[in-house]
Amino acid sequence: MRRLGTALSLAFVLLGSLPVPAQELSLSLAAGGFRATNGVYREIYGGGTPWAADVWLKLKGPIGLTAGFGRLGQSGAAVPLGEGEEEYPLRFVRTSIPVTVFWQIEIAAVDIRLGAGLAFHSFREDWRTVELSYEGRRIGPRACVAAAWAIMPRVSLFGSAAYDSIPTGAGSLVSANVNLGGFQFLGGLSIRIF
Repeated sequence: MRRLGTALSLAFVLLGSLPVPAQELSLSLAAGGFRATNGVYREIYGGGTPWAADVWLKLKGPIGLTAGFGRLGQSGAAVPLGEGEEEYPLRFVRTSIPVTVFWQIEIAAVDIRLGAGLAFHSFREDWRTVELSYEGRRIGPRACVAAAWAIMPRVSLFGSAAYDSIPTGAGSLVSANVNLGGFQFLGGLSIRIF
């Protein structure tokens, strides 16, 4: 899986440097909400507030490539079984680097992008009151839909929804393979560079 992620990243860099006529290059900055698909994760951390920055390169025609950087930080509490009501405060941070291919549909002043690809995720959970932490790195599939509505010649309102699957390979008392993925909904601005 690591080789596939490296190959996709290298392909994006190489394709971006080829003399292919690009119709559009834009940068989006957004923040929003996160809902984990794993019930135990939701119970410990609840929702989250991710933010992301993405570069969108639309090639001639409806196809394009995007790469980005996202971050999610959450606080929660663990209550170990059989130990009464004592809670242990937790801090979770995930950094994601997605690389996707998208198909763009233009409807009046709105560009709709449907994409799929991979994302590299680095994550760390720290127990704040005891010497305990867990960290890892995974590559997983990503599916996304985004829309940009032009409000000025080079500025658009931007919204996106993405789904990531991040199986950790680590178990808990109720799950053999905890998945840190889920749905991310973001809103912000997109700035067209050319």
